[in-house]
Amino acid sequence: MQYLMCKNQKVLNTESYEIEIPELLPGYLMSKGASNETFHQWMKLRYSSSSNTLARKLQGLAFGQGNRQRINRLTHALSFTDCYWLKEESERVTFQEISPYYTKFWDGTTPFHAEAAPTLYTDGFLPKEWLQSGELYKKGNLGIEIACIELCKRCGIPVEDGKLAEEGICVVNFTNPSVFLESAKASGRIDEYDFTDDDILREFGKQGVQMLVIDAIIGNGDRHAGNFGYLRDSDSGAYLGMAPLYDFDHALDAAGYDKKDILMSDMLDACTEYYGEVERVCRIACEDANEIFSRRAAFILKQLAKN
Repeated sequence: MQYLMCKNQKVLNTESYEIEIPELLPGYLMSKGASNETFHQWMKLRYSSSSNTLARKLQGLAFGQGNRQRINRLTHALSFTDCYWLKEESERVTFQEISPYYTKFWDGTTPFHAEAAPTLYTDGFLPKEWLQSGELYKKGNLGIEIACIELCKRCGIPVEDGKLAEEGICVVNFTNPSVFLESAKASGRIDEYDFTDDDILREFGKQGVQMLVIDAIIGNGDRHAGNFGYLRDSDSGAYLGMAPLYDFDHALDAAGYDKKDILMSDMLDACTEYYGEVERVCRIACEDANEIFSRRAAFILKQLAKN
Protein backbone atom coordinates (compact mmCIF):
# COMPACT_ATOMS: atom_id res chain seq x y z
CA MET A 1 0.00 0.00 0.00
CA GLN A 2 1.32 3.41 -0.97
CA TYR A 3 0.66 6.80 0.61
CA LEU A 4 1.08 10.38 -0.47
CA MET A 5 2.95 11.96 2.40
CA CYS A 6 3.47 15.55 3.49
CA LYS A 7 6.68 15.36 5.45
CA ASN A 8 5.97 12.51 7.88
CA GLN A 9 2.18 12.66 7.79
CA LYS A 10 0.04 10.33 5.70
CA VAL A 11 -2.21 12.47 3.52
CA LEU A 12 -3.77 10.11 0.98
CA ASN A 13 -3.90 6.38 0.26
CA THR A 14 -2.95 6.28 -3.43
CA GLU A 15 -4.67 2.93 -4.01
CA SER A 16 -8.05 3.41 -2.33
CA TYR A 17 -7.89 7.26 -2.44
CA GLU A 18 -9.02 7.39 1.15
CA ILE A 19 -8.08 10.79 2.56
CA GLU A 20 -6.14 10.82 5.83
CA ILE A 21 -5.65 14.57 6.40
CA PRO A 22 -7.90 16.74 4.20
CA GLU A 23 -6.13 19.99 5.16
CA LEU A 24 -2.83 18.72 3.75
CA LEU A 25 -4.14 17.57 0.39
CA PRO A 26 -2.66 19.22 -2.68
CA GLY A 27 -4.98 22.05 -3.67
CA TYR A 28 -5.75 20.35 -6.97
CA LEU A 29 -7.22 17.38 -5.09
CA MET A 30 -9.04 19.63 -2.63
CA SER A 31 -10.75 21.34 -5.53
CA LYS A 32 -11.44 18.41 -7.85
CA GLY A 33 -11.67 15.51 -5.42
CA ALA A 34 -9.25 12.64 -4.81
CA SER A 35 -9.44 9.91 -7.45
CA ASN A 36 -7.13 7.93 -9.68
CA GLU A 37 -7.60 10.48 -12.47
CA THR A 38 -7.08 13.63 -10.39
CA PHE A 39 -4.11 12.20 -8.48
CA HIS A 40 -2.25 11.26 -11.65
CA GLN A 41 -3.11 14.59 -13.24
CA TRP A 42 -1.67 16.38 -10.21
CA MET A 43 1.46 14.24 -10.42
CA LYS A 44 1.91 15.24 -14.06
CA LEU A 45 1.89 18.88 -12.97
CA ARG A 46 4.99 18.15 -10.88
CA TYR A 47 7.00 16.36 -13.58
CA SER A 48 9.73 18.14 -15.49
CA SER A 49 8.78 19.26 -18.98
CA SER A 50 9.89 17.26 -22.01
CA SER A 51 11.62 20.46 -23.14
CA ASN A 52 13.89 20.37 -20.08
CA THR A 53 16.91 18.76 -21.72
CA LEU A 54 18.90 18.70 -18.46
CA ALA A 55 16.16 16.67 -16.75
CA ARG A 56 15.82 14.37 -19.77
CA LYS A 57 19.56 13.70 -19.71
CA LEU A 58 19.44 12.94 -15.99
CA GLN A 59 16.49 10.60 -16.44
CA GLY A 60 18.26 8.80 -19.27
CA LEU A 61 21.33 8.12 -17.14
CA ALA A 62 19.35 6.03 -14.65
CA PHE A 63 16.10 5.02 -16.31
CA GLY A 64 16.48 5.19 -20.10
CA GLN A 65 13.12 6.17 -21.52
CA GLY A 66 11.86 5.20 -18.11
CA ASN A 67 8.64 4.08 -16.54
CA ARG A 68 7.07 6.90 -14.57
CA GLN A 69 5.66 4.67 -11.85
CA ARG A 70 9.08 3.07 -11.39
CA ILE A 71 10.80 6.46 -11.28
CA ASN A 72 8.26 7.72 -8.73
CA ARG A 73 8.79 4.66 -6.57
CA LEU A 74 12.59 4.79 -6.63
CA THR A 75 12.90 8.56 -6.11
CA HIS A 76 9.80 8.81 -3.86
CA ALA A 77 8.74 11.63 -6.23
CA LEU A 78 10.51 14.12 -3.99
CA SER A 79 10.57 17.72 -5.14
CA PHE A 80 12.64 20.66 -3.91
CA THR A 81 9.72 23.08 -3.74
CA ASP A 82 7.13 21.12 -1.76
CA CYS A 83 7.04 18.52 1.01
CA TYR A 84 5.02 15.84 -0.75
CA TRP A 85 6.43 12.39 -1.46
CA LEU A 86 5.37 8.78 -2.02
CA LYS A 87 5.96 6.08 0.55
CA GLU A 88 5.18 2.39 0.67
CA GLU A 89 3.55 1.40 3.95
CA SER A 90 6.27 -1.20 4.55
CA GLU A 91 9.11 1.31 4.23
CA ARG A 92 10.84 2.48 7.38
CA VAL A 93 12.14 5.82 6.19
CA THR A 94 11.46 9.40 7.24
CA PHE A 95 11.22 12.63 5.27
CA GLN A 96 14.35 13.93 6.97
CA GLU A 97 16.35 10.89 5.82
CA ILE A 98 15.64 11.30 2.10
CA SER A 99 14.37 14.82 1.39
CA PRO A 100 16.62 17.13 -0.69
CA TYR A 101 16.05 19.72 2.06
CA TYR A 102 18.10 17.59 4.45
CA THR A 103 20.34 15.24 2.50
CA LYS A 104 22.36 15.02 -0.69
CA PHE A 105 20.26 14.08 -3.72
CA TRP A 106 21.12 12.42 -7.00
CA ASP A 107 22.41 14.82 -9.66
CA GLY A 108 23.91 12.38 -12.15
CA THR A 109 27.51 12.75 -10.98
CA THR A 110 27.48 9.37 -9.20
CA PRO A 111 25.73 6.04 -9.81
CA PHE A 112 22.03 6.15 -8.92
CA HIS A 113 21.15 4.37 -5.68
CA ALA A 114 17.48 5.32 -5.33
CA GLU A 115 18.08 8.83 -3.98
CA ALA A 116 15.77 11.79 -4.39
CA ALA A 117 16.09 13.39 -7.84
CA PRO A 118 14.28 16.75 -7.57
CA THR A 119 15.32 17.87 -11.06
CA LEU A 120 12.86 15.29 -12.41
CA TYR A 121 10.05 17.09 -10.52
CA THR A 122 10.65 20.67 -11.63
CA ASP A 123 8.05 22.33 -13.81
CA GLY A 124 8.91 24.77 -16.58
CA PHE A 125 9.88 24.91 -20.25
CA LEU A 126 13.57 25.84 -19.99
CA PRO A 127 16.43 23.41 -19.30
CA LYS A 128 16.96 23.54 -15.54
CA GLU A 129 18.36 21.45 -12.70
CA TRP A 130 18.73 21.61 -8.94
CA LEU A 131 22.22 22.08 -7.53
CA GLN A 132 23.41 20.72 -4.20
CA SER A 133 23.74 24.33 -3.03
CA GLY A 134 19.94 24.61 -3.04
CA GLU A 135 19.96 26.82 -6.12
CA LEU A 136 18.04 26.14 -9.32
CA TYR A 137 20.25 26.47 -12.38
CA LYS A 138 18.43 27.66 -15.52
CA LYS A 139 20.29 27.42 -18.80
CA GLY A 140 19.96 30.16 -21.40
CA ASN A 141 20.58 33.83 -22.11
CA LEU A 142 18.67 35.03 -19.05
CA GLY A 143 20.34 38.28 -18.07
CA ILE A 144 16.95 39.97 -18.53
CA GLU A 145 15.56 37.83 -15.71
CA ILE A 146 18.18 39.23 -13.33
CA ALA A 147 17.21 42.76 -14.42
CA CYS A 148 13.57 41.98 -13.56
CA ILE A 149 14.53 40.57 -10.17
CA GLU A 150 16.53 43.69 -9.35
CA LEU A 151 13.65 45.94 -10.40
CA CYS A 152 11.27 44.04 -8.09
CA LYS A 153 13.73 44.42 -5.22
CA ARG A 154 13.96 48.17 -5.74
CA CYS A 155 10.16 48.32 -5.70
CA GLY A 156 9.94 46.34 -2.47
CA ILE A 157 8.10 43.47 -4.18
CA PRO A 158 8.68 39.91 -2.87
CA VAL A 159 10.73 38.11 -5.51
CA GLU A 160 13.10 35.21 -5.96
CA ASP A 161 16.81 35.99 -5.65
CA GLY A 162 19.18 35.18 -8.46
CA LYS A 163 22.59 35.68 -10.02
CA LEU A 164 24.29 35.16 -13.35
CA ALA A 165 26.00 31.79 -13.84
CA GLU A 166 27.88 30.09 -16.67
CA GLU A 167 25.52 29.88 -19.66
CA GLY A 168 22.53 30.84 -17.52
CA ILE A 169 21.42 31.94 -14.07
CA CYS A 170 21.00 30.44 -10.61
CA VAL A 171 17.96 31.30 -8.53
CA VAL A 172 17.71 30.67 -4.80
CA ASN A 173 15.09 28.26 -3.49
CA PHE A 174 12.64 30.33 -1.43
CA THR A 175 10.89 27.27 0.03
CA ASN A 176 11.91 25.27 3.10
CA PRO A 177 10.59 22.30 5.11
CA SER A 178 8.09 24.58 6.85
CA VAL A 179 6.77 26.54 3.85
CA PHE A 180 6.28 25.14 0.38
CA LEU A 181 5.26 26.42 -3.05
CA GLU A 182 2.04 25.45 -4.79
CA SER A 183 1.69 26.87 -8.29
CA ALA A 184 -1.64 28.40 -9.25
CA LYS A 185 -2.33 25.60 -11.71
CA ALA A 186 -1.64 22.96 -9.03
CA SER A 187 -3.84 24.75 -6.51
CA GLY A 188 -7.18 24.22 -8.22
CA ARG A 189 -8.10 27.73 -7.09
CA ILE A 190 -7.48 29.32 -10.49
CA ASP A 191 -8.56 27.89 -13.83
CA GLU A 192 -5.28 27.08 -15.57
CA TYR A 193 -6.63 27.99 -19.01
CA ASP A 194 -9.20 30.65 -18.21
CA PHE A 195 -8.20 33.19 -15.58
CA THR A 196 -8.23 36.97 -15.66
CA ASP A 197 -6.49 39.85 -13.94
CA ASP A 198 -9.59 40.13 -11.76
CA ASP A 199 -9.09 36.54 -10.61
CA ILE A 200 -5.53 37.38 -9.62
CA LEU A 201 -6.67 40.41 -7.62
CA ARG A 202 -9.37 38.35 -5.91
CA GLU A 203 -6.82 35.77 -4.81
CA PHE A 204 -3.84 37.96 -3.96
CA GLY A 205 -4.95 41.58 -3.51
CA LYS A 206 -2.04 44.02 -3.37
CA GLN A 207 0.59 41.38 -4.20
CA GLY A 208 -1.44 40.45 -7.26
CA VAL A 209 -1.42 44.10 -8.30
CA GLN A 210 2.33 44.19 -7.93
CA MET A 211 2.69 41.18 -10.24
CA LEU A 212 0.38 42.71 -12.84
CA VAL A 213 2.10 46.08 -12.87
CA ILE A 214 5.60 44.58 -12.97
CA ASP A 215 4.59 42.32 -15.87
CA ALA A 216 3.13 45.34 -17.67
CA ILE A 217 6.36 47.27 -17.19
CA ILE A 218 8.69 44.47 -18.28
CA GLY A 219 6.41 43.26 -21.09
CA ASN A 220 6.12 39.73 -19.71
CA GLY A 221 3.85 37.71 -22.00
CA ASP A 222 4.23 34.38 -20.20
CA ARG A 223 2.60 34.71 -16.78
CA HIS A 224 0.71 31.44 -17.10
CA ALA A 225 -0.69 29.60 -14.07
CA GLY A 226 2.55 27.70 -13.51
CA ASN A 227 4.53 30.93 -13.19
CA PHE A 228 2.94 32.24 -9.99
CA GLY A 229 1.45 30.63 -6.94
CA TYR A 230 0.91 30.28 -3.22
CA LEU A 231 2.98 29.58 -0.15
CA ARG A 232 1.54 26.89 2.15
CA ASP A 233 2.35 25.78 5.69
CA SER A 234 3.62 22.20 5.48
CA ASP A 235 2.37 21.28 8.97
CA SER A 236 -1.18 22.63 8.75
CA GLY A 237 -1.70 22.97 5.00
CA ALA A 238 -2.81 26.58 5.51
CA TYR A 239 -2.46 28.99 2.60
CA LEU A 240 -0.11 31.76 3.73
CA GLY A 241 -0.40 34.11 0.76
CA MET A 242 1.22 34.71 -2.58
CA ALA A 243 4.65 33.26 -3.31
CA PRO A 244 7.49 35.62 -4.25
CA LEU A 245 7.48 36.39 -7.97
CA TYR A 246 9.53 34.06 -10.15
CA ASP A 247 10.16 33.22 -13.82
CA PHE A 248 10.75 36.34 -15.91
CA ASP A 249 12.44 34.77 -18.92
CA HIS A 250 9.73 36.12 -21.26
CA ALA A 251 10.29 39.74 -20.29
CA LEU A 252 10.30 42.03 -23.32
CA ASP A 253 7.79 39.89 -25.24
CA ALA A 254 6.14 43.31 -25.47
CA ALA A 255 8.63 46.15 -25.95
CA GLY A 256 6.56 49.07 -27.20
CA TYR A 257 4.43 51.58 -25.33
CA ASP A 258 1.06 52.51 -26.75
CA LYS A 259 -2.65 52.13 -25.99
CA LYS A 260 -2.87 48.85 -27.91
CA ASP A 261 -0.57 47.06 -25.44
CA ILE A 262 -2.85 44.49 -23.82
CA LEU A 263 -0.61 43.98 -20.76
CA MET A 264 -0.79 47.64 -19.84
CA SER A 265 -4.43 48.25 -20.76
CA ASP A 266 -5.74 45.15 -18.95
CA MET A 267 -3.69 45.96 -15.86
CA LEU A 268 -5.02 49.53 -15.74
CA ASP A 269 -8.61 48.34 -16.21
CA ALA A 270 -8.32 45.76 -13.40
CA CYS A 271 -6.37 47.80 -10.85
CA THR A 272 -8.55 50.91 -10.51
CA GLU A 273 -8.77 50.47 -6.73
CA TYR A 274 -4.98 50.21 -6.50
CA TYR A 275 -3.82 53.11 -8.64
CA GLY A 276 -1.70 54.41 -5.77
CA GLU A 277 0.37 51.22 -5.77
CA VAL A 278 0.57 51.19 -9.57
CA GLU A 279 1.88 54.76 -9.51
CA ARG A 280 4.41 54.00 -6.76
CA VAL A 281 5.92 51.06 -8.67
CA CYS A 282 5.95 52.91 -11.98
CA ARG A 283 7.74 55.94 -10.51
CA ILE A 284 10.54 53.68 -9.29
CA ALA A 285 10.65 51.82 -12.62
CA CYS A 286 10.92 55.13 -14.52
CA GLU A 287 14.46 55.39 -13.15
CA ASP A 288 15.45 51.86 -14.22
CA ALA A 289 18.57 51.39 -16.31
CA ASN A 290 16.64 49.30 -18.81
CA GLU A 291 15.29 51.84 -21.29
CA ILE A 292 12.27 49.73 -22.28
CA PHE A 293 11.25 49.23 -18.65
CA SER A 294 11.55 52.94 -17.92
CA ARG A 295 9.64 54.02 -21.03
CA ARG A 296 6.82 51.54 -20.44
CA ALA A 297 6.54 52.69 -16.82
CA ALA A 298 6.43 56.34 -17.96
CA PHE A 299 3.67 55.52 -20.45
CA ILE A 300 1.60 53.86 -17.72
CA LEU A 301 2.00 56.99 -15.57
CA LYS A 302 0.69 59.11 -18.44
CA GLN A 303 -2.33 56.86 -18.75
CA LEU A 304 -2.93 57.07 -15.01
CA ALA A 305 -2.90 60.86 -15.20
CA LYS A 306 -5.74 60.71 -17.74
CA ASN A 307 -7.95 58.49 -15.58
